[in-house]
This record gives sequence, C-alpha cells and structure tokens, in this order.
Amino acid sequence: MSEQTMNVHTLQDMLVNGENVTVLDIRHTEDYQEWSIPGSTHVDAYDALKSKDPQALKAVQLQPDRPVVTICGAGVVSLEAAHQLRQQGYEALSLAGGMKAWSLAWNSATVPTQSPDLHIIQIRRTDKGCLSYLIGSGKEAVVVDAAVDPQIYLELAQQHGWQITQVLDTHIHADHLSRSRRLAESSGATLHLPAQERVTYPFTAAQDQDVLTVGSIQVKVIHTPGHTLESMCYLVNDEALITGDTLFLTAVGRPDL
Repeated sequence: MSEQTMNVHTLQDMLVNGENVTVLDIRHTEDYQEWSIPGSTHVDAYDALKSKDPQALKAVQLQPDRPVVTICGAGVVSLEAAHQLRQQGYEALSLAGGMKAWSLAWNSATVPTQSPDLHIIQIRRTDKGCLSYLIGSGKEAVVVDAAVDPQIYLELAQQHGWQITQVLDTHIHADHLSRSRRLAESSGATLHLPAQERVTYPFTAAQDQDVLTVGSIQVKVIHTPGHTLESMCYLVNDEALITGDTLFLTAVGRPDL
C-alpha cells in the first residue's frame, strides 16, 4: 500500500471486520449496476474525473469521520478521485488495481472435522462469493470447484505437505468461472467432471455412487440433478457434504442457468 493507494487485501480485511470505511465507486452507472462491492456508495463521475474536472466530486457528501476508498475499473481514474477528496479534507485512498484486482481477491477458512486425518479448507473468491475446497488427508489432496488462480491451491497444498492428486467439479460452470482444468494441468492431477457430453477436452467422468480415495479418506459421488442435470454433490468421509450450487443456506440452486 502506497501513500495514495490501498490494496485489495487491506480493504477486504476492513470490510470483513466491519470497520468504518466508505467505498466510493466512481464508474459509469451501467458498470456499477452490473457488478459492485456490496455496501459501496456510487457516483457516476468517471468521465469528469478522467478529464480532471476539479468540480467532479464537489457535490458528493460523505461521512467526514470515515476513511474513503475510491474505486474504478483498473485503479487509474480513482487516483484522481482520491486526490480531489483529500483536497476537500477527506482521508482518501484509491484501490490499487480497481475492480480488476478485486476480482482476484480471496480468503480462506478451516472447516472443523471429526476425523484427525481429514482437513478441509474453504477458499472463497471474494468478488463473486464462489466457494471452493481443498481437502487433504495424509500426503494427498483433492480440490473441488477451483475458482481462484491455480497457484493459490498449489501453494496452500504445499504449505500442508499435500500433493493435489484429484480435481473435481460439482457441475459444468456455465454461470461462473471454473479453473479446475487449469489446476489439473498445473498439478498433474486427474480431472473429474460429472458425466455429460458437453465438455470436449479430456476428463474422467464422475458417476453416481463412485467412491474416490484421498489419503485415508473417501469421497462419495452423489448425483443431484436440479441446478444442472449433471450436478453432483460430494460426501467427504460421511462428515461433510460439498454441494456446489445445488444447496444454499436458505435456498436451492436455480435450474434455469
């Protein structure tokens, strides 16, 4: 983080911890409506700021006791926004890399398990809320629904002394990005996809009731059509059920995607 910018990890921590911060998105209205950081404030000032109009943010009213993080697409025009706000007396920084950098942000959490040789790490792609899982046992690991850069899974596995031997997807990701193929290629792991005929590149078909072995634990394949016809859930050692987009806390996956 420089004197004029804040990186995505710092902003992410502030938002997760509920710290007082104003996120000011200065992109065009259509871009903001398509995709934005939840809870952010919007003002369509991109063109005025790009032309360095000194009046671009004069009408903006923000809480004076809160730091402000300005955001644009790539973190360039937002530098001008932060500069103008500092001139108005605000504590303002620009998000380095803008929404492009935010799209790559991630965090992780350990999922409690009963088996001493079963370790589950949930990896969350912050911008979209996509969840993936790194599951380790012994010296092996499997990744389910890889959604962030493959290097992240490789580094996490290395930190725990695991070799990624299998990569699974719960369904064919027509509605969001899957990096499972790239991860399988990078790690030399076997790529398992639900049995279907829509994918043309090589993979090993996962069939209902198949059982995969990872170290000393087992992963059972359960066919759960709904979100997509081929959707699968993975029952890990009879302890954890990874459902992909089939089941949510208060809803089920939409079948129209």
